[in-house]
Amino acid sequence: MSTELPLALAMALTRAMLEAARAGDWDQLIALEAERHPLVIRPVAHDEASVRQLGELLALDRELYALISQARDQAGDQWQAGHDRARAIAAYGA
Repeated sequence: MSTELPLALAMALTRAMLEAARAGDWDQLIALEAERHPLVIRPVAHDEASVRQLGELLALDRELYALISQARDQAGDQWQAGHDRARAIAAYGA
């Protein structure tokens, strides 16, 4: 298998992961990451096209991780609000 094919597949999967994250489809994102992982741990050629593609992949990853962090923070805020509400109800009932 050429070294270009795994990187091209990783790029396509990363784009699909980004779309899944934008849609909030975390199960799909996890499935795509499992498929992508073996491709991104492979060595990358040092030719200009591969280096450029790798840079694009890293930029997509940064965008993806920003979306994931935002979703994680929102989930944490929602959990905290629910926890605070439960404590207030418990205190009121005591």
